Amino acid sequence: MNKERQLREEERIRAGYYQQHNYTWQYVLQPEEYQDLLSREVNGKHLQIYPFHPKNNWTDFIRFKEGPAGGDCDSSAATMLTFKMVYTYLNDGKIIPQSKKYNEYQIEIEKAGAKYCGDTMTSGWTPLKRYLAYQHQALQGKNPELFDDFDKWVKVKDNGVPITNFENDCKRGFKEYCYYFAEQMAAPVGRVLSSDCKLFLENVWNQGNMIPVPEFFNKARASDEYGDTIDRMLTYLYYFVMSTGDDKYLKSGGNDIYLKLLFCVEKKCKTDIEEAEKTKEWISQVCGEKTGKGAWNTFVEIHFLQPFCKLDENGIYIPVCMFNNQPLRYTYPPDYEKQLRFLPGTLEECECFFRTCNTAILERSRLIQEKIKEV
Repeated sequence: MNKERQLREEERIRAGYYQQHNYTWQYVLQPEEYQDLLSREVNGKHLQIYPFHPKNNWTDFIRFKEGPAGGDCDSSAATMLTFKMVYTYLNDGKIIPQSKKYNEYQIEIEKAGAKYCGDTMTSGWTPLKRYLAYQHQALQGKNPELFDDFDKWVKVKDNGVPITNFENDCKRGFKEYCYYFAEQMAAPVGRVLSSDCKLFLENVWNQGNMIPVPEFFNKARASDEYGDTIDRMLTYLYYFVMSTGDDKYLKSGGNDIYLKLLFCVEKKCKTDIEEAEKTKEWISQVCGEKTGKGAWNTFVEIHFLQPFCKLDENGIYIPVCMFNNQPLRYTYPPDYEKQLRFLPGTLEECECFFRTCNTAILERSRLIQEKIKEV
């Protein structure tokens, strides 16, 4: 990134700008700022990054995600600079462009031979699509006019899993379709979205919802079927890290079955092995020689993940399920080796999911900002 951009973002980060605004606001130019502030040079080519013009309503989430400014905030310039300030194991890292991604960055740790990307801990897409489908069901018989509006856009599969027509029956390109959806459905959707849902869509790109992860970790854990939520990620990491202190897995460095569940791997493959090894190296870099409880609690505290957990009677951080705000039912070692449900299954669970996420994200954002004040 250009020096002017770096100085601007560092000043904003220290001032708490990204505690008050989400990271999309790094692409909102102030009247005194020039568009070249967002540009950068890659391989001798001048690349222009377009500014974002928020409407300050629920459509901003879709408009930024699929718009000319965006992509993902989790690997943006401001996010990477925040990571370098906050996480000691990244302090000496070098911010470099991601390959083939003109607006996204990663942090390279040359000594460790590792690269770290940003990851949105809880994605907004899957919960939003479920929420709209459940709202559609709730409208039937109560508000025929609004139900008919929604009927054009959402439906429920035969197995009861809700989907939207975002990706279906689309003659337009996906990005254009998202804009069309946001324009056509802005008013009807806006009438049914709760305040908790709207706040969640703002918080998706809050600094409290971003975490550094090994390269490709974010893509490996993403799943339309199971969701890429923070409670799912923490649950399988908790099981794995706790297993590193288990006598049965001391030689192997932990029970890999939990990493396979995290990465949705059904059979052993090269990618499975690579992601498992990178994850182990990450945990080792963060926790040192600690294993079991000591390693897990260290991992949670270094990444300010306490708001997403509850301490049990043994002083261990237990991940909290977002859709019911309760700690994980099966502590280590669990008596199963299967996928658990973390996505909300009713309208009520969606609302609890949004409330729990909002509370935890904002508290984690506060903890991160407190750390920034120290550096």
